[in-house]
Formats: sequence, C-alpha cells, structure tokens
Amino acid sequence: MAGEQKKEAGIRFSETMSGYLSQGVEDFEAGEKRGQEQGTPLSFDVTIEIESVSDFVKLSRQEARLTGTVSYDPLGGRLPIQEGQFTLFRPDVLTGKRQMTYSFWFAGEDGAEYSLYGYKVVYDDPGMDLWEDMTKLFTRLYRGKGKDRTPIGSGILHFKILDLPSMLLSFEVTNTDSPVTKIQTITAFAKFCYGAVGETYFPGFLYNTRYENLVLSGKVLSKENQLHDFFFFSGIHDKDFPWGDGEIFWDIALIIQKSDGTWEKYALTDRMIDNLELDVEKGVYRYEGPIYQLVEGYRVSKADLEKTPLPRHLSKKNAKIEIPFNATPYPTVDVPFPVTSSFETLVPRESLEKVKEILRRLGSLGLHLTPHKVAVSGGKITLQEGATEETYTLKTEETFGEAEVSTFKNFRWPTLYYNYFCALDPGSDHIYVKVRSDVFRKNRTDYLKDVTEQLFGKMVSRIASMDLDIQADQSKVLSGDEAISFRMVDENLLEINNDHFPTATFQRRIVAMTDGQGRIFHALEEDMDPHILRSIHSDRVVTVSAVRDRDKFKALNNVLEATDFFRKLDTAWEHSGKKKENLLIIIKPNFMFMYSTKDRSTYTDPELVEHLIDRMHAAGYGNLAVGEARSTYGTFFTNREVKTVAEYIGLKGKDYRVIDLSEDLEEFQYSGKLGKHFVNREWKNADFRISFAKNKTHVYAYYTLTIKNIYGALPMENKFLEYHHERDIFTTTIEFIKHFPIHFAFIDAHVSADGPFGIFADKAPNKTETVIGSEDIIAADWVGAEKMGLDPMISEYMKQAIEAFGKPEIQLVGDRGLYPGWVNVWDVFPPFLFGGLDKHYYFGNLFYSIFSYMDPKFQYKDPSLAKRFLRVLTDPIKDLFFQKTKGGTFDPKLNEELYRLFSGEPR
Repeated sequence: MAGEQKKEAGIRFSETMSGYLSQGVEDFEAGEKRGQEQGTPLSFDVTIEIESVSDFVKLSRQEARLTGTVSYDPLGGRLPIQEGQFTLFRPDVLTGKRQMTYSFWFAGEDGAEYSLYGYKVVYDDPGMDLWEDMTKLFTRLYRGKGKDRTPIGSGILHFKILDLPSMLLSFEVTNTDSPVTKIQTITAFAKFCYGAVGETYFPGFLYNTRYENLVLSGKVLSKENQLHDFFFFSGIHDKDFPWGDGEIFWDIALIIQKSDGTWEKYALTDRMIDNLELDVEKGVYRYEGPIYQLVEGYRVSKADLEKTPLPRHLSKKNAKIEIPFNATPYPTVDVPFPVTSSFETLVPRESLEKVKEILRRLGSLGLHLTPHKVAVSGGKITLQEGATEETYTLKTEETFGEAEVSTFKNFRWPTLYYNYFCALDPGSDHIYVKVRSDVFRKNRTDYLKDVTEQLFGKMVSRIASMDLDIQADQSKVLSGDEAISFRMVDENLLEINNDHFPTATFQRRIVAMTDGQGRIFHALEEDMDPHILRSIHSDRVVTVSAVRDRDKFKALNNVLEATDFFRKLDTAWEHSGKKKENLLIIIKPNFMFMYSTKDRSTYTDPELVEHLIDRMHAAGYGNLAVGEARSTYGTFFTNREVKTVAEYIGLKGKDYRVIDLSEDLEEFQYSGKLGKHFVNREWKNADFRISFAKNKTHVYAYYTLTIKNIYGALPMENKFLEYHHERDIFTTTIEFIKHFPIHFAFIDAHVSADGPFGIFADKAPNKTETVIGSEDIIAADWVGAEKMGLDPMISEYMKQAIEAFGKPEIQLVGDRGLYPGWVNVWDVFPPFLFGGLDKHYYFGNLFYSIFSYMDPKFQYKDPSLAKRFLRVLTDPIKDLFFQKTKGGTFDPKLNEELYRLFSGEPR
C-alpha cells in the first residue's frame, strides 16, 4: 500500500512454564508447597512477539506482546490470555535488580476477571544460580485487573530443561524474508541478552553503559496565551552509569518562568519511570504520571520522593508530556581515556606485549557521545492537581534542544569522576557541551579481587576533557584556548539528587549562565557528591559539620557553632533539673591505645579536648570530666593506668577531672553477649556524654570513629580476652550505647592515622586538618567514613548501630571533600583477625604482646625470657610501623617502599 511504513524485523518464540499455586497464601515458596499438597497446578503456554528488535533493545523499551493460554483448575480449564506483556532484563524500581516479567489477565469460568503477574530475578547471588534465576518465576494471582486488583494467591512456576529444545526451535524472525536481515536480527537480540547476562553474572573489571538524554530550552504558551520561558531535561540511564556500581536512574526536570520572574519547578527521579518513553532516533518523548512541584527551595532527592507523607517543600501533581521532535545527529565525539605513559613499569616484562595488545583492543575506553540538534515539531505539557489543570504548548519556532545517545566504557577501578555540562541558547541555535573527567576515588578494600583491577586501572588515565561547540549545522571540538568561559548567574534553579547510589550522590541540575557577550544560557549540569545523606529506618534530621582548617581550634569552634552544640547542651541542663555547675559532663576521648607522643595520629588531640572543656567551663559548666577505660596494653606494659597515660599526653586536669572507667564499677544487667556486666558509676550517671574520637583506620572494623570509640569505654582492662575472644566487639558496644546513650560526637581528624595499621600506628600520618561534629554518633561516623572514601556500611559497627537506632537524614555543612591520599584497610585482615587471633586467645595475646611497641615510659612487664627474646627478634619489624623514640633499623626510603607494598597506593 502506498505510503505504508515498512515494518522492522522482529522475533517471535514460544515458552511453557508450569508449577503450583495456592490461594490464600502470600509467600511464594509456601504457596508452591501448599499447591503441591492440594494438587492445584498452574501453567501457561505463551507466544512472545517482539515487533521490532531494534526498538526492543532501546533503554525505554524492552517490552513485548504476550499471547496464549493459562491453565488453573480452580478457575477453569485452558483459558485465553488477554493483554499480555513480557519484559526482559528491565531493572526493578525498588531494588535495581534486573527482572523478566510476565503479566496478563483472563476471564475465569465464574465470569470474573483475574490477572497474573510473575517475575524472574536476574541477579548474581552467592553461588552459581544463573539457571535457577532464568527459569524460576515468582507468581502472584489477583482478582480483577488494573489498580483495583486484589491478590488472592501465590506460587512458583518453572521453565523445565526438557522444554528448551522446543523453545529454541520456535524462534522465528518476523517481518523480513532476507537471510541477511534475519541473521542481523538474531545477532542483535543475542548480543542484547548476552550483554545483560554477562554484566550480571560475570562482571569483569570493565563496565559498558549507555544513556539517552533530551534537553530543551525555549518558550511555552499557557492557556491564557501568555509566553513563558522554560527549560526541560529528561534522561534514561542504563545500569552502571556512570561509575560501574550497578545502579540506574531515569529522571524528568522542568522549570517554567512565571510573570513575576520566579520559576515553577518540577522534578521526578527513580530507578525507572513508568510510562516514560524516550527515543532520540525516532524523535519521540512521552510521559504520563506523577510529577512533584518544589513549592520551596530548589533541591529534591530520590529519598524525598519516597517519604510518606511528602516533605513540606513538595507537592504532588499529575503530568502529561508529549513532545515530538526531529533529531539531527552530528558526528560521534570520543572522549577517550588514554593509556598512561608510565604503564610499562607496572607490567612484568614477559607480559608487556600481551598487555599492550589487550589495551589496543580496549581502545574505546571513555565516553562516546553522539549529539543531536533537536527541533520540536509540536508538544504539550499538562500539569494537573485535583480540578486545577494548566496546559502549556511548546512554541516550536522559539524552542531549541540537544539530545544524546551515548555510551561509557571504563575500568571499574579507580572510581570515575564525571562532570557534564550542556548549555543552550535558543536565540542563536547555539549548543555548548562540556565534559570533564578525573579520578573520584582510589580506595578499595577487596584486596584479592582488586589486584588485577588496580593493575589495569593504573594503566589508563581518567583525566579527560572535551568542549563541543555546535552552531547551525556545524559542530566543533574546541581546543583549550578556544573553550568558552561562562559566568554563573543562578545555580539554584533546580537540583535533583540521586542518592540511592552506593558510590555517591549523582546530581543533575539546571543552572543559568552568561558567556562573554552577556548572552544567557540555561544549562543542564551533572556532577557528584561523595556523600549519601538519606535516612535509614529513621525520620530524624540532624546536622553534621565538617570543617577543614589549618587552625584546629578555629575548626572546632566552627563545628560547635554550626551544630548548635551549646544550645543542645543547655537543653540537657534544663531537662536535668540540676544547677548548671552540677551537670555531669563526661568526654570520652581515644588515648589508651597511644604508644608514643611522637605519633599523635593514634590518639585524640589533648589540646582539642581541653579547648572544648574550656569553652564549656566558660559557659558555666563546672562538673566536667574526661573518661577512659584501660586497654589490653595495660596487661603488657607498666604505667598504663588511665590517669598516668592522660598526664603523659598532656591532659593535666585543670577545671576537669580524669576518670578511670575501669574503676568504681557496679553490676548492670545488659542483654545479649554482654549479659551481667559492669559500668563505671559516673559514666552511668552522667547527664551528657561526649564521644571525642580520633580519625583512624581499623584492621577489624575498617575505620574507628565515635561508635568504635565507645567500645573503649567498656570497663575490663583485658579487652582482648573479655570482648574480642569471649564475647564480640560489635554487639557489646551497641548494647553499651543502648543503655548509656551518647549525646554528642566529635571526630579529631586534624592529623589522622590511615593505612592498613592505622589503629596501631602511622609512620606517615595524613594531615587531614578537619574536625567533624554532630549530635548523632551514627551521622558523624557516616560522614567520617565517607570522607575516607568508604561505604560506611562496610563496618559491622555501623550496620548494627543502624539496626538498633536508625540513621537520620544528614544535613552536611562545611567541607564535603574526600581526604586526599587516604589509604584504607584491605579486606584480607578482618577474616584473619577474627578467625585466627581472636578465636585462639593464647596465640593472639602472644602475637600482640610481642609486636606492640611503647615509649620508654611504658616498660614491658612479662618476666618470661622467651617472650623478651621474641620481642628482640621482632624489633626491626616494628620499625616499619611505629615511630620510635630512637631511630629505627630500616632506611626511610625502604620503609616508604614497604608501606607502598602494604597499602597498595603510593604516598
């Protein structure tokens, strides 16, 4: 027929699944088991038809039509399926895990309508579970269809291996007779499937991700025939964008200028957005569903949109957006990650040629961006809330845009820093795209896995940039001298924070800028924040202040002010009913693991502690104390009483007392492994407890901050025996905090101990020049761990603390950067320590006794000649880690090389 559009090649295949389902059961496994007992099998025979494979593999598609029959005796025999739909490898909105889904409705013999929804979870659980995931369908049966349906039963269906040959034989390429097209179609579909399966079950040290993005700027016409400026962006980003951490997001952002010059602001972000379709190649944009107006402020996060009720600054509306457009592609622009000039030194000579060949094959590493000039051919935006509806029509001749279909290919390590900028000037049809990349994080803890990744990761530079200038029909990659400089006019128009990533918060925002000629460019900017500040199991909101300043006293003062410390302290005093000078305040610093005053990175700075005390004393608080409990070092060395060590490091006791939390004990009934144990009376009766931790890495817990610092308040001196060996260090600490809460938390990160042995010593301390504070120990530690480049949940302390108390939403003020040059603990250490030293007390105690070092003030007190002989033999090894009063055996340069060996990173 003349003018009929030629259909694209598709695929059709058949599938049979069968199993058991029982009504009145919610759990899938229980429904399957009861269905077997009751004899109520359920099966379906379906044909899946992908009308166009080229469309199916696009990010916003991956849906196909499903037809056939379903059999379930309680509702009738073989019944025809209606409105069936199949999706393949689309991520689940709640979890981000890929799924295969089957959904349809059918009419039962009783005349009622029923619907079925089943899903397969495509996710690499421990063990090889690929076949089980691809063949196991979690199935739920509903009465009714659509939003009003009611679940009535559950079960599990299976694809049987005996049905595989017939399924493969059923594969058929449709809409073409060309053998070449059939091969191309099968190849494209197989490549899509293999890519999703391979990325899920066989993730290598590379990732390959893609996205489609649409950006528009121009004018819209309201129902009242008034013109308004607007800016719009929407994107569909595949798994692993942009760092390779397995997450995904889709989003919508819209601002419309009102007559008074202010902006209405609308946003939506989620892992996937139902009813959103973006196809740059075909010029299609459609969306119908909820959208959120920002009635206050300019920031919205994914966490905000998940809250019930909605935060006050958001108002939910319904949106219908339909924008047809013509997208003219420009040549693909490559932003490659070049091979470093020094990589040959990283590879053994016998392997050099093979590695060079691998790198040549991986020459596509980097961003590959295909820009499109967009001309809209129509379009409407409808926003509705209740009976109120506003419709805006796009002015085609005054609206201009840019779209992209792009891919990222990169090593997973080190984590990529990515900054993107797309500015539009509809008046001159001018598009300016800027990309900057670098290293975001180098820190890794999975030593055995990371050796290969780090080897290859160091061979490729992440430092890359591109300035692309598009005007009329010309696109040009600009040199550094030609790059356009913009001046920020307004960076607070709209910001979307995708805070569900495990790596960082990915930000997309709308900003206004001017070029050198004063022209206004509205732009989409993408950037990242290393902090993930959303709440977990908590509706509290707290402030964390992180101040970086060379003047440590100024840093602490700024933290006190930003966190409103004295108002919170005054509130505690007012609730106590005591006189101000009688309010018992105990500060718990970390100093009983100090070994030498030459290494100040291992204990809380006494000058900072006393500065805090002076500030509180000046405010009228007189009952002030510093409290610490004895440590295992006291069983090895003399003079390790709390007051002796405190005086040695400079805590002199002016206007405060020093309390030994291992003395003046009373029994207390705890729960769990702590059981009937002890607590210092003053710690128990304190009105305000402060944890003032030192910023250190930790071989057991990866990091030690304000939560771990309270482990040190547990009263028994031989902590290795009492808590490491006979109980455990995690549950005991959380149980202690439950009964004796911490009211404020500070982290002394002015000089910090990092590296694999930071808890013990650091011969090359990290000058982090930071002080952190918060009323919440979890919030303080969360930010402190993130600044080390860690996922805070790597620590069992943090996991159990959040389970017990919840993590509040964090409002972070001050310095947000990561500590430069920070080195974390390998993951090989905790299993060895827990399963080796802690489990076998005498061996562990001997190990620590022999390898520990102290200033001459603290003398080794074991009379055993054998132990003293072993300490002499191991003394040169201690030179690698401890700063000794007298010079060590090893040359400093050799020590540096050995440190690099242990840390995996150059200093």
